[in-house]
Amino acid sequence: MINANTEILILSGSLLLVIILVAALFLLQAFDKNRKHVKNKLDEFQARFGDKAAQIAETKSIRLNQQQTGFGAKLSELLPNRDQLQIRLRRAGMAVDLARYALTCGGIAVGTLVFLLILKQGLLLAVFGAIILGFGLPHVFVGIKIGKRIKAFTSQFPEAIDLMVRGLKSGLPVNETIANVAKELPAPTGDEFQRITDAMRLGKTLETALWETSDRLDTPDFKFFVISLVVQKETGGNLGETLENLSTILRSRQAMKLKVKALSSEAKASAWIVGSLPFVMEGLILVLNNDYAMSLFKNPQGQIAAVAGLIWMGIGIAAMAKIVNFEV
Repeated sequence: MINANTEILILSGSLLLVIILVAALFLLQAFDKNRKHVKNKLDEFQARFGDKAAQIAETKSIRLNQQQTGFGAKLSELLPNRDQLQIRLRRAGMAVDLARYALTCGGIAVGTLVFLLILKQGLLLAVFGAIILGFGLPHVFVGIKIGKRIKAFTSQFPEAIDLMVRGLKSGLPVNETIANVAKELPAPTGDEFQRITDAMRLGKTLETALWETSDRLDTPDFKFFVISLVVQKETGGNLGETLENLSTILRSRQAMKLKVKALSSEAKASAWIVGSLPFVMEGLILVLNNDYAMSLFKNPQGQIAAVAGLIWMGIGIAAMAKIVNFEV
């Protein structure tokens, strides 16, 4: 009788989880529709005014094309999506090649494997944990670096456009105004504009250098800037006035993002409190009454309830994150 009830609970829980996952997928897809629409529009402009495929083939990393030797180079050949990894490293502003990145991943994986084996956690768990931490921690670290760098670039970018507008009004050509931005502004904006200047000095056209930077940064603000320059070159007009209007729009977008962040701070705080409360309570119960709390992990029905609760909480947190994360 008990086994039959357990099987019914398992089947019911599985069916409920499937329904929840399907509903969550539809919900997340609905939230992503507006963001994908904006991205598709920008990609259409980029495909219209720049040969993106040719530029990507031309701007592959020189380090990837070089014949590297050593254990790190051999290990880097095992990494998936090497081109994308190299782009992520450049986007993060890290002067690290794939060989060093692969050695870092391998070192973390080996260290985790040895540590878990010393703790006698079992070979399967040790290997699984080594793979997750070995590839996950460097990926998360690079992602954090990318987020900070893009955030700093976005905050400095309107000032860079204003500096270009002042240069254009004083009679300087576009190339000189870009070089002035590289000299006047700090990293990361100054570094990116310096790369554009260096690319033009090596013989590349302004459009090619701008599209390369756009592919590397992958931010809507810089794509708006590139499209404005390319369209103005083809159609004519006052470039200084166009960039001045663009600077005003970008500052308005930043102000709107800050306003949205302030308005959604209460919801985010509530999500943190509600999401962390079950874990805090479980930790307190483990300290106060260990035998009672461990029944959640030892009992089959408790395990099912714990897994279902974690999945349900994960879906709820993801949905709340999408709700308060607006694309301005």
